[in-house]
Amino acid sequence: MRSPLLFLLLLALPSLTVAAPLPVTASPEQVVLGQDTKVLVQVKVPRGMGPLRAVASSGSLMPLPTTARGVYAYRWVPPDIRYPLLAVLAFWEDTPAGPPEITTLHIPMLGRTELEASTAPGARVVVELGGRRFGPVQANRKGRVKVPVEVPPGANEARLLATSKGLQTDRIARLDLPPERPLLALLSPDVFPPAGSGWLVLHGEAPAPASEVDLKVEGASLEVVNEKRGLFRLKPNPEARTVVVDARWKDGTGSARAMAPVVAPIVAHVSSTPPPPPGLSKSPAPPSLPPLLRGLSLHALAGGFFAMGDNVGPLVSVGASLPVALPLPMLEGRLSAELEVGLRHATSTVRLEGLESLGALNSRVLGIPVLLSARARVLERGPLALYARAGLGVMPYSHDLSSELVLLEPSHEQRLGPMGFLAAQGAWRFGSLSALVELRGGYGPVHTTQVRALLEGVSLALGVRYTP
Repeated sequence: MRSPLLFLLLLALPSLTVAAPLPVTASPEQVVLGQDTKVLVQVKVPRGMGPLRAVASSGSLMPLPTTARGVYAYRWVPPDIRYPLLAVLAFWEDTPAGPPEITTLHIPMLGRTELEASTAPGARVVVELGGRRFGPVQANRKGRVKVPVEVPPGANEARLLATSKGLQTDRIARLDLPPERPLLALLSPDVFPPAGSGWLVLHGEAPAPASEVDLKVEGASLEVVNEKRGLFRLKPNPEARTVVVDARWKDGTGSARAMAPVVAPIVAHVSSTPPPPPGLSKSPAPPSLPPLLRGLSLHALAGGFFAMGDNVGPLVSVGASLPVALPLPMLEGRLSAELEVGLRHATSTVRLEGLESLGALNSRVLGIPVLLSARARVLERGPLALYARAGLGVMPYSHDLSSELVLLEPSHEQRLGPMGFLAAQGAWRFGSLSALVELRGGYGPVHTTQVRALLEGVSLALGVRYTP
């Protein structure tokens, strides 16, 4: 009777079962900082498995187009550092039955340096470090020697073997390296249900015990499920739209942040209309975005500009952007191409000196700039992001001149001119929406037979961006 009972208990505890890890490969398996710029990662998944999620403790992890069925491919770019560090890449599937089972991949980042030492003049020096030998290198006449080495993560000392005139000395050299460790905070599912719960998993080189990590959670309550595995249950608070988790090793050697939106509750109105009779086909589901348009975001800005003299007025812009993939490590996942259409308007009233009683001249300039621009993410800290923008395009504009003077006929002119700008933009993310503030310097000259004006200059605008 005990065996069937034990089997039923195991079935009732899905959070305690351990799935087989997914086959993961990396090429190369380790990187030398300053030399290796990217790693190709492939993950094989079994048939019928849902979408694969992935995250890295450091560096940038970008998905690549799949070349084989059941294989996910990624490009991982190491961070811009020079000290050795271990990167942990995690892969998992969101499952409704329980917490996700994490498959991890470790990528050592080796720091290249020269180890200096003093020994006997002319001695031949070999350095043993991380299971490898470097050298031999011969010391100069003063007994100074520099041995090029590659320092692996976690190394805190090196062994120096110096041979001179048949005698060998053996000593240990301490390495002064930052005490940094990887840490991941994983949220599952990627979008939290408003009335249900989700999971938080802490992982470093191995599952991170909850007792070794300080946690700060916003937008949800926290319940420890498995202290040794770093497994927690999260229940979103009422009215919360985002769950934010900040994790930090208690010894200060590493930190991580994770965010997940909370889906808004859906209020369904059930119609009393009877179902359609059998045999009638259902209306087709709306088509999804083609691959070329995935990642499309829309934005709108409104504000004002001012330049010299009467060149002051409102501005409005709407646009769309798409991410751009470039093989440059510094711009990996940071660059977007944008198309923007706007409206600029400026008016001026002039009264002729000595002829004020005869009336005034009224000038109105209206421009519609069409701009192509690039937006690069400079900084990202949680929901806050800072961008640099640069754009260039054309601006059709019109000038209308009217007067209260009887002898002056109204006139209308149309022209086409250039426009360009540089801007700094800040964004604060609220799920799919981001609030924007932009400070911009631009050049949009207006030249006609009757007016010289600028429809740009220094501008300040507020707006919003929507990213599905």
